[in-house]
Amino acid sequence: MNIAEPADRVKRYLVEHKLTFPSLLDGDSSVSTLYGVRGTPTRFLIDRKGKVVAGSVGPRDWASAEAQKLIENLLGADEKPRHG
Repeated sequence: MNIAEPADRVKRYLVEHKLTFPSLLDGDSSVSTLYGVRGTPTRFLIDRKGKVVAGSVGPRDWASAEAQKLIENLLGADEKPRHG
């Protein structure tokens, strides 16, 4: 998520760093206000029903065994995340 950043700046950053995941543009800060974002980076892990099930402020290793287990549990046993 990008808080109050111009869309063209965000797009340049995504291209420059070869990031392919969806990035929320929050030009008027309404989403960050809704979720109570107080610092960046802030990340939320949202389940299939739209419920926030995990989050972090600051750096977090989403590739850790603990994070991978959480993600796998949310996806269900029949849909494991693909690595790499």
